[in-house]
Amino acid sequence: MKDTRRVGRPECDEVLNELEELKSGGVTEAEAFDALTVDGSRHAAGCADCRAAIEDFATARSALASIKASLPTPGPWFAARVMAAVRAAESEIEERTESVWASVRGLAPRLAAFAALLLVLGGTWAMELRRREVASGQAQLRPAEGLFESAPNAPLNDEIVATASEGTRP
Repeated sequence: MKDTRRVGRPECDEVLNELEELKSGGVTEAEAFDALTVDGSRHAAGCADCRAAIEDFATARSALASIKASLPTPGPWFAARVMAAVRAAESEIEERTESVWASVRGLAPRLAAFAALLLVLGGTWAMELRRREVASGQAQLRPAEGLFESAPNAPLNDEIVATASEGTRP
């Protein structure tokens, strides 16, 4: 059915709305005219767009009525099965959209195992590095390089170089 609505023609909109509100079933053009209100039928009689819309409406309704007659009647539990399927689909969609953390819950054990593995490997590597330093005699006490050091820093080698170069000036 063509949409014949035009801007600025409220009478045509009223006729189309009345046609949409008609009950389903095979409807002829004469029955569609009779079902309209007095103002609607008066306007439709003089408006070519509305007559075309009524003709399209009647054609579509009669085609649907012939298709409906050829369809088998549904069983007694058809509506209950359809509504159960709709509820199941809605709950599945709701679970997927609202449960963002469901994927995180499935990924959490893997992440924990990976973190534990990294911790064990990193600890083993650090211990082996320390054992090698001790075995080679390179283990030295290093001053703490922290943010809050209480001991003064050792003099840098730059001061020794500066004092040695001062005595050679002319």
